Amino acid sequence: MARTKSDSKASESVKLDVRAFGGLSIYYKGAPITVLWESQKARLLFCYLLVTYDQWVHRDKLIEVLWPGCDVKAGANNFKTTVSRLRKSFSGPQTINPVITQGEAVRINVNAISLDASLFRYNATNGIKLQARGDHKAARDFLEAAQDLYTGDFLPEEPFNPFITAARSEFHMFYVSVITSLEKVYQQEQNSDAMEALLMLKNSLTLHQV
Repeated sequence: MARTKSDSKASESVKLDVRAFGGLSIYYKGAPITVLWESQKARLLFCYLLVTYDQWVHRDKLIEVLWPGCDVKAGANNFKTTVSRLRKSFSGPQTINPVITQGEAVRINVNAISLDASLFRYNATNGIKLQARGDHKAARDFLEAAQDLYTGDFLPEEPFNPFITAARSEFHMFYVSVITSLEKVYQQEQNSDAMEALLMLKNSLTLHQV
């Protein structure tokens, strides 16, 4: 989807780069910043919203994964408090509103926050499609960009959370598909050095189960 001028101005005025691969880290203009989370639930809500990133999610779904079995009234109150705490967590030197709401739906404020996992998905999807169509040159650019973005497992600091674990497995399998497609591109180009490096990487991936 094309970005509007207002979107561009918003992203230029305040831009936080969130990296979820290899562990959650946040950067402003290339420099790492520390977020002082108002609560662990606020941090976990932020992580959940990174999974869906640019999609609207009904608050009931988030309430269920944050407070399983909680009654409706308590869940709504807990959610309202946690969203407020999440926003307060980002009220430091680079103040932004990290989440936006629309009725009972919520998502990450994509005009203020970019996410490596979203960029990875974009590049991987385009690269795999182009490779399947035989456009190897264009595919290589997208696939190599996706490979560079994937610097480790998605949010590995949450190893036992089912919601995040499912996303982690999906991204890992997507990464395997990127490597497989990239190997086909290098084979077409007869790039033996790159093929050898990818073969070693593929062998390591078969030993790594998320």
